Amino acid sequence: MKNIIINSAFPGHAWEISRLVNSVYRGENSKKGWTTEAELLGGIRITVNKILELIGKRNNEILLAVTDDKIIGCVHLEKINNKCHLGMLSVDVNYQKEGIGKLLMGESENYAKEVFECSEMEMKVIGQRKELIEYYIRQGYTLTGEKENFSLNAHFGAPKRNDLYFEFLVKSLL
Repeated sequence: MKNIIINSAFPGHAWEISRLVNSVYRGENSKKGWTTEAELLGGIRITVNKILELIGKRNNEILLAVTDDKIIGCVHLEKINNKCHLGMLSVDVNYQKEGIGKLLMGESENYAKEVFECSEMEMKVIGQRKELIEYYIRQGYTLTGEKENFSLNAHFGAPKRNDLYFEFLVKSLL
């Protein structure tokens, strides 16, 4: 693995974060990686304005994986009571399978425990993304059995199917 530095995001990073996240989840470039949602959703995954909102919001943090002054990964954390929600985990398709996602998850769990003082990490994943759910299970997460209709989350993009839903996963940080 390259020399990776984990940093917190600042407003000046918003455009590069947006470019990264959208390239990982949507469009033709995303199909080079294994985390693509291009077959399930159209449109963009996140806007620069939404990233700026998250960066400026209390109890929120975006961690960046940086190498050679280039952002190659990111993850969004939000503290909600004693839980931390993990989302927007993204690794540049040219760096996937190098352990950067696992590194970001570990750093996220440490941040949630040490800085946010959370006892659990939670996330939601599109239920049809079985390979992604299996990846998170291998990282110690468990399915809660809770599901949420995708239509309640229209800001994630335009569904290409009408059967999309979210599965919730959780991991103890104790």
